[in-house]
Amino acid sequence: MTKKKIYVVEDVAVNRLMICNTLEENSFEVIGTSATAGKALTEIHKLSPNLVLLDIQLIGDKNGIWLGQELNKTTKIPFIYITAFQDDYTSQEIIDTHPMGFLVKPINAVQLVTTINIALDLNKEPTKDNLLIKDGLRSINISIDDITYLQSDGNYVHIYMKNNHFLVRDTLANLLEKLPISYFQRIHQRTAVNLKHEYSIEKEHIIIQDTKLKISNSFRNEFKEKL
Repeated sequence: MTKKKIYVVEDVAVNRLMICNTLEENSFEVIGTSATAGKALTEIHKLSPNLVLLDIQLIGDKNGIWLGQELNKTTKIPFIYITAFQDDYTSQEIIDTHPMGFLVKPINAVQLVTTINIALDLNKEPTKDNLLIKDGLRSINISIDDITYLQSDGNYVHIYMKNNHFLVRDTLANLLEKLPISYFQRIHQRTAVNLKHEYSIEKEHIIIQDTKLKISNSFRNEFKEKL
C-alpha cells in the first residue's frame, strides 16, 4: 500500500523530530518539514502532501493560522493544527480556516497517528451520491438525495435536508458546481432547490418540504425550462 505523504510545520526542533520519527515508525512518509510558514507554503505547493501537520505558533512574522488560510485559498490539502493551548479550540479565527483536527501538546504517538488517520479518512473523495462539507470542526459526507434546498446567508450557505440542517462557510455558486445540474435549480439569487423532491408551485413560490420559497423574476424562465 502506498504510504501517505505528510508535511510537518513545527518550529521546535525536538518536537519536529519526535513527530517525524513517530510518523515514519507508523508507515507514513515525511516528505518535508519547516519551521516557518512562508517556506512551508512554497514547499507544500511543490510537494503536494496528503496532509499537513501545522503548529499554530511559529517563528517569523507569519503564524500557522496564516498558513492555514493560504492553504485553503490555493490548495485542497487538508491540515491538522498543533497547539499548546486548549483555548485555541474555540478561536473563531482558527475555526474559520476549517482544520481537519487539533493536536494539543504534549503529543503522544497514539493521539498523533489516530488523529491523522481519522483526518485522512474524512478527506476521502466523496462518491457521486455524496457531498463532503465542513460544519464547524467536522467534515461530513452528506447524501445529495437528502438535500431539499440551499439558501445563502452572507458568506455562509444553509443546507436544508429531510431531517437535518447544516451551515457551511461557502458560496451558493461554489456549492452548486459540486452538485448534479439535473437535480438542482436556482430559483433566486440566494436559493436553489432539489427538484428530485416532491414540490408544488403557487404563483411566485415553490413549496418544498412544507417550506414556501420565492421564485425571483430573474430565474423564473430558467426554472420553467427545467420543469
